[in-house]
Amino acid sequence: MPSMRRQRKGFNPRRFEQSGEVQLVAGFFGILFVVGGGLIWVFYGPGPALVGAMCMLGGLIFFLLLFGLVWLLGRWAGE
Repeated sequence: MPSMRRQRKGFNPRRFEQSGEVQLVAGFFGILFVVGGGLIWVFYGPGPALVGAMCMLGGLIFFLLLFGLVWLLGRWAGE
């Protein structure tokens, strides 16, 4: 009877590096929003915290645009 366990693929360092980068960026923006927004809320109140969140969201959108541009250039270059 064949084994019911999934066959694992070999270790792929490129995939591991890409997933690590995504986790680091997501963690950075998560900490930025939670800790930074929380501290703004505690010290200045909800109004400035909303403005701070909008600024952080603008930074996130800018980062995603730059990341998308670099990704498209990499695809165009054939990497």
